[in-house]
Amino acid sequence: MNGRHREVERTMRDYWDAKARENAMFYIHSELDYAHSDPEAFWRSGEENLERTLGLFDDHVLPGDDVVEIGCGMGRMTRPLALRAGKVIGVDVSEEMVRRAREALADLTNVTLFVGSGIDLAGIPDASADVVYSFIVFQHIPDPAITCRYVRDIGRVLRPGGWTLFQVSDFPAIHRAESHPGQHAWRNRLAQIRGRRPRGCLSSPWLGSAVARRDLLRALAAGGLVLDGTVGDATQYCFVRAHRPGGNRSTS
Repeated sequence: MNGRHREVERTMRDYWDAKARENAMFYIHSELDYAHSDPEAFWRSGEENLERTLGLFDDHVLPGDDVVEIGCGMGRMTRPLALRAGKVIGVDVSEEMVRRAREALADLTNVTLFVGSGIDLAGIPDASADVVYSFIVFQHIPDPAITCRYVRDIGRVLRPGGWTLFQVSDFPAIHRAESHPGQHAWRNRLAQIRGRRPRGCLSSPWLGSAVARRDLLRALAAGGLVLDGTVGDATQYCFVRAHRPGGNRSTS
């Protein structure tokens, strides 16, 4: 880990630990009302989002699959993944998020959760996963080089025939502070002080970054992955489907 990556990792860890303590459900699923969280809607959205994203490429998580989820948060997507898979490993940069996930998913015996490095999948063995999944995580990483490092490492942990589905931003403008003028408004600042609005939404771990297509393709190739397709090009919600050649599950 170079000095720049170490600094970004520390910034992300501190930020997401703080956000977990402030209002974990909102910062994971920001369509919720910040002032009045709805746990039922939060957990229901995990199943809905997983079904929708898998459907983009007609993918299916099978009962015998070993799944790795990057950016598990407090387990919103981990739970529906675990109900489909044989085993799920969830990794997150935030110790506080992982602690909350362990509490929330204590009833699931096929889930393992741990605090990751924040820059790669260190700790997960080579060729140990059938599926690697990530949703609304990479868009918050401030340095796209770290996202590309994750993508390369996905190739390392996938078995031959394994596949990955992840979301990245392909829309650089959305990650600039000037694209969010409402965050500077005095009414918004006052509401933040009163605890009625989210704070820190102009911080780098929230604004994140986009990944240039050429860099994404290079990272996929460096990881030994074959791109199957993308959905949502030139938007904040670009979904990427790729596989590691070999085995008997190279396609959906």
